[in-house]
Amino acid sequence: MRARISQFFRTLTGRLLLSAFFWSAAALAVGGLSLSYAFRDYVLSDVDQKLEMLLDTMVGISEISPEGVLRFNRPLFDQRFATPYSGWYWQISEAGQQPFRSRSLWDFELTPDMSKRIFSLKYSEVEGPDGQRLRVAERDIILPEADRIFRYQVATDTAEVRAAIARFNWLLLGALALIMVTVSLALVIQVAYGLRPLRSLGRKLAGVRAGKDSRLDGAWPEDLRPLAQEINALIDQNEKLVARARTHVGNLAHALKTPLSVIMNEAENLPEKSATTISRQTREIREHIDHHLKRARIAGGGSGPGLAVKERLEKLARAISRLNQDKGLSIELECPDGLMFDGEREDFDEILGNVVDNAGKWAVSHVTISARKLEDSPRRQFLEIRVEDDGPGVPEDQREVLFERGRRLDERVPGTGLGLAIVRDIVEMYGGSAYMDAASLGGLAVVVRLPAK
Repeated sequence: MRARISQFFRTLTGRLLLSAFFWSAAALAVGGLSLSYAFRDYVLSDVDQKLEMLLDTMVGISEISPEGVLRFNRPLFDQRFATPYSGWYWQISEAGQQPFRSRSLWDFELTPDMSKRIFSLKYSEVEGPDGQRLRVAERDIILPEADRIFRYQVATDTAEVRAAIARFNWLLLGALALIMVTVSLALVIQVAYGLRPLRSLGRKLAGVRAGKDSRLDGAWPEDLRPLAQEINALIDQNEKLVARARTHVGNLAHALKTPLSVIMNEAENLPEKSATTISRQTREIREHIDHHLKRARIAGGGSGPGLAVKERLEKLARAISRLNQDKGLSIELECPDGLMFDGEREDFDEILGNVVDNAGKWAVSHVTISARKLEDSPRRQFLEIRVEDDGPGVPEDQREVLFERGRRLDERVPGTGLGLAIVRDIVEMYGGSAYMDAASLGGLAVVVRLPAK
């Protein structure tokens, strides 16, 4: 699971979504913090305005009695100041004197720092009665009737404020989460829609490779149109180069065959030792020419709808069986219906024709051909064809040698030694593989893996 997630984020879709999610989350986080701070500042500002208004009211109703005692000339019309521990409090302090305080403080006193003068309004938070957290507004005042300094303080419990801020933060978090989910879905839809032409381009390229299409035709977006045009130009150029190369190789091969035939004929009139050397070297040159001529004819492309494997194997089996009628060769075929080869018929016949022909040459009397579709290929489907004979077999350490051009382990059986080399060349061009194994019949098994439809 972790590997799949890691692989997804290495794709273009994954990178776009990851970067979009990151910046969206960062923007929402910054916005959320800003809104939370702004709301807290607004609520505290509202509380501070109320405290300032109450403090100004206290100053306005304060007076000094003839006995020199501070008192209010009328009461504060707020019942909360008369209820013990109500959450609203006031206190007026003077250095060296008992403070004048609201009944709501009951047996609790605020402890202002009288060593410092505060002639401008100041706000602070302190511990209050009954475990309350108080927000305090305080200021030093000199009344007209006296030259003494009084510290006026008005306080309120911040529990309701903190509860309001907490509720707002939870609502804000829920709203931001909903926005993030909505934005994420929108990003997924946007990226999927935006990258759809790229996926279409990939499918078109797969169709070109499989032989279903010859070019990247279609109405492409402006951003992809130059890319599609360049790919079409590359396809055209590649086709021309391949056709030119095949023509040159074929012309060269046919041009060399006539002089080689003349040399081989003339060598027969030379002394035996010289004739043998010249004939051997000439045959080697001819084998080189045949090998590269066959390679030049390899199509190596897709076949559109695919090639029916069972039908082609049946035809090859009948042909090889007729070639080996003298030893009563029987060929047994096991192939499911509907198995399709993703390639050209000429390439398939070249591969299996060589393999089955070799099996028929070396078999005593029996050859089996089995084909199946492999299920362990998630990216590209493959089929496996196994050809076994009941012949003498090949030692394990010599099997790989047979895939080398011109290598033969027994010269008594006719052949050029080019067949299996051509087989491996074609198979590898299709992205498959070819190897040898011990056969259940006692001889040799040749296993070929090719792309399937």
